[in-house]
Amino acid sequence: MKNLLCALLISGAASAAVPTGFVESTYTSNQLTPATSFAWAPDGTGRLFITNKNGTVRIAKLVNGALETSTGSTLVLSTFATEPNVHTNSEGGLLSVSFDPNFVSNHFVYFFVSVSPSQQQIVRYTDVDGVGTARTVIVPNLPTAGQNHVGGATGFGPDGKLYWAIGDLGNGTGVDADLTSLAAKVGRANLDGTPDNDNPFFDGVGPNNEYVWARGFRNPFTFTFRPEDGVLWVNCVGTGYEQVFAVRRGDHAGYNDYENNQPAGFITPLIKYRTNGTDARSLTATGAERSASGALTFTTTGVHGFRVGERITVAGVADASFNGTYTVTSTPSATTWTAQGTGAAASSGNGSATTKALGGSITGGTFYDASLLDAPNRGAFFWGDYNSGQLSRALIASDGGVESVDEWGTGFSSAVDVEVGPDGALYVIGVTSGSIKRIKPTMPGAKLVVSNRNVRVVEGGRARFTVALSEAPTADVTVNVSAPAGVGPTLSSGATLNFTTGNWAVPQVVELTAADDANTDSETTLFTVAATGYGAEQVTARSIDNNGVRLVLSSATVSVPEGGTQDFTVALSKAPGGTLTVNVARTAGSNAVTVTTGGTLTFNTSNWMTPQTVTLSAGNDANNVDETATVTVTAPGADARNVAVTVLDDEPVAPLITSMPTLTAVVGAPWTYDVEAAGRPAVTFTLTGPASASIDGATGLISWTPASVGTQNFVVTAANGVMPNATQMFDVVVSADQAPTIALTRPTLEEVVGTSTMGEFYGDCFDDVGCTRAEFFVDGALISTDVNTGGHYHAFGEHNRWDSTGLSAGAHLVKMKVFDTAGQSAELERRVCVGAAPCEFVLADAGVELDAGVEMDAGVDVDAGVEVDAGVVADAGVTVDAGTQQPGADAGVDQMPDQPSGCGCTTSSGGALWALMALGALLRRRRFTA
Repeated sequence: MKNLLCALLISGAASAAVPTGFVESTYTSNQLTPATSFAWAPDGTGRLFITNKNGTVRIAKLVNGALETSTGSTLVLSTFATEPNVHTNSEGGLLSVSFDPNFVSNHFVYFFVSVSPSQQQIVRYTDVDGVGTARTVIVPNLPTAGQNHVGGATGFGPDGKLYWAIGDLGNGTGVDADLTSLAAKVGRANLDGTPDNDNPFFDGVGPNNEYVWARGFRNPFTFTFRPEDGVLWVNCVGTGYEQVFAVRRGDHAGYNDYENNQPAGFITPLIKYRTNGTDARSLTATGAERSASGALTFTTTGVHGFRVGERITVAGVADASFNGTYTVTSTPSATTWTAQGTGAAASSGNGSATTKALGGSITGGTFYDASLLDAPNRGAFFWGDYNSGQLSRALIASDGGVESVDEWGTGFSSAVDVEVGPDGALYVIGVTSGSIKRIKPTMPGAKLVVSNRNVRVVEGGRARFTVALSEAPTADVTVNVSAPAGVGPTLSSGATLNFTTGNWAVPQVVELTAADDANTDSETTLFTVAATGYGAEQVTARSIDNNGVRLVLSSATVSVPEGGTQDFTVALSKAPGGTLTVNVARTAGSNAVTVTTGGTLTFNTSNWMTPQTVTLSAGNDANNVDETATVTVTAPGADARNVAVTVLDDEPVAPLITSMPTLTAVVGAPWTYDVEAAGRPAVTFTLTGPASASIDGATGLISWTPASVGTQNFVVTAANGVMPNATQMFDVVVSADQAPTIALTRPTLEEVVGTSTMGEFYGDCFDDVGCTRAEFFVDGALISTDVNTGGHYHAFGEHNRWDSTGLSAGAHLVKMKVFDTAGQSAELERRVCVGAAPCEFVLADAGVELDAGVEMDAGVDVDAGVEVDAGVVADAGVTVDAGTQQPGADAGVDQMPDQPSGCGCTTSSGGALWALMALGALLRRRRFTA
């Protein structure tokens, strides 16, 4: 294990390839893995907060212009906090970090975390000298199914509100027009976690989820706000396309009906690329036109799906002067696109137009908002891709759209997030790379390095940006920060900064503040940062209006006993401008609920923070049902708050069993059934059944470990003194423990490997009780063991971790072997090919039939009598069809749940179909020898 870990770290820390004129530095630590996000604290302290999937938050720090290391490139890290409950199955875990817009004053740090198989939360810590304290749940009960597409992006918009994004949970939850679920959505809340009442689908007591801000997203794994205009850019991992959307209030991205083919009424991606591949479109016979000015117009035979700024390679045109790589400048129609070229006017046609391969699982991105890099990189959007390890760049047009997209850097292993540091450098972190990479100019020249050139300041709060020098000066340098007088943010400290040959690389802080005024406008101030001998830099500071008063309730749920009363309290989040009247009334549900006292509350500048009491009462009725009601608290200019009220009935109710058991069990495997029953007073339980079975009389939990095959009868009785008792009778069929079955997804049959640094080697285990581990072999030698109970296994624990470059040319045999809880196993071997050497099966004696125990493709038993056809379900319920892009692609099914989808878990239809056809041929041939 130690040698394996070292090998992974060495591999992950390999140098990346960056453009000419840039240099990459690598910082390493085994504490970085598995990383999910990172972000720089916006207080000028040079602290980099790093989240791990397992729930730990660590901090690295910039010291003398570089991240602090102990020996060599090994990072010095401290622990900020560890989440107490983290559900890490599949894509769950601690997923993102973001900072309060008033962090300089309140020190609030927010995290998105999966806390159970059914709940995610946004939690807040207070930063006290680098240690997280006062953990507070801000937004609870965010949806998850405990699998993939759980989202996890968080951030704060230009309005100072909290935003987050969640995918479709891997099972299509919340897609299309569904506004009741936060799945497949971008959500928006006030900083206290309450929904903002100007959210586009806010309907009070109606069915909509009040947090919904935008919808139609498959897996919005990451997002970021563009600093210049505050528009939200969402990176959405796809089935067939990776997409980047500019998302505004009420937008619909179209999933699961559309990917890169959204019709009118939906937003279309600003950036897209084919998941793990390219798109090739044929040009018509007259589909290449060039004007005298060099303007090009191409026409495709079908819908092209290209986007402005995308790089397209044209080849095979009859007139070769049209061939080349161009940037799309417009898309006049679904079958025409334009670009700028050179040459005389001409017409031609035929040939093809092919997009660039950028990767297969889009991850985090950032806008370059510093001054170390020159144009055109200033303001550009940089993002990573987990599958390809590529760093791509989009240059932004003056209208906020995309001007061009290009491949900027490679070798960023398992890239998951990108950030701009206080030193003006780009930083990239990988999930499993065990490293952080810094990219900066090789020779930047003498510059003022301003980080955070677009600052947003909460009214009544503080914000900061930093200034450093790009290289050591020959003499002391004085930097002056100034701005014209106005109504926007003002300078509170840092008007004069002094740099020497000793501190030139250390970012110094400039602090701004914004007055808490009476209007609701965002004011702007343009600051100039200047020094003799250096070019001046501009910083734009905008205020975040903070005038809105919020209603602070002691509880959002209240239970009132029938014939009794129950209280809750109301206060304000800040002092109102004058006297503010708050009204409390029942707005829906049972009319047995009455606001007895506190229907009208009066707050002013003196008592705004003192909670005032509201008393609810519930009348007696003749039924025995717990009734419900909604009480709404309102005030002019404030977000309405709803209180969910339950009336606890006091009439006796006979018990009723409401749950259903699992009717199968396995010898030697624990079987449980949690019996649920309603009734008043509380219900107790008894059991008649196998002698070894027991039931908890108070909770109804049945526990049993069957010892033999057969059928066992159970009778559960629920009683509470009110007749009749409830009984439930059922039979449980006990079977012998079966051996597991296996599906080897990658590599495919005779797949060519060894052509890149890392290859795919993974599959699945299926068992009647549960799987525990998988072993991976190459030519009979064990190379990796993956231990987990999820049933999905990878060589070396992750995608793209199998180093097959050392294999000799020719044929090799790979094997995956899985084990269940009883130690039973199943294995599957497959031939792979390296290089151009022959990779053919060698036939044995003609009388030897194909071994019944050898499976030749993804989970298909060759002796099972299954005919291999393009429509056959070949692997764990995933239909491989010649008309699909990937196995299960049409249904949005992912082969790998523990990875952002689009992660390369599925092979192309051609590869999968070819493998099945090869298997069909083999069924008609003799057994091969290794």
